[in-house]
Amino acid sequence: MLDSRYDFGGSERLPAVAVFKAIFLILVVIALPAYSAEAIAGSIKTIQGSALVRRGAQTIPASEGMHLLVNDILQTAADGRIGAILQDGTRIGLGPNTELKIDTFIYEPANQQYGLLLRLARGVVAYFSGRMARLAPGSVTIETPVGVIGLRGTQLAITIEGA
Repeated sequence: MLDSRYDFGGSERLPAVAVFKAIFLILVVIALPAYSAEAIAGSIKTIQGSALVRRGAQTIPASEGMHLLVNDILQTAADGRIGAILQDGTRIGLGPNTELKIDTFIYEPANQQYGLLLRLARGVVAYFSGRMARLAPGSVTIETPVGVIGLRGTQLAITIEGA
């Protein structure tokens, strides 16, 4: 006699392992888009000297081609420089002794949703607007310890000393 726990009302009975595999597969398929939607804000194109990416509790040596995620913190040492490009074509250059967090990155032209918030704790950053600033003026912001800069399609360089 078969165990009634595996009777799902059909004429065929499924083994418990097959049911659990099916449920697991469904959960993975549902979870993947949520992970990848958050995933890549941009990537590192050039690097010189020493630089790190802090991602949650991890500290990862920066390397060319490395993907950058929302909430990543980029840090350069006294000899370090990073050149990065975001998904919308925004270009960011970090000079020596710089710390920059990619706090928010939303680039969904199909849904007309845009947002970029960079937090500069210290150092030198050069910024060149990408498509986001042109499509949604006012959607790009750089916060520093001394003020907030709202960008509407431009290029600029910022130096924050101390900290």
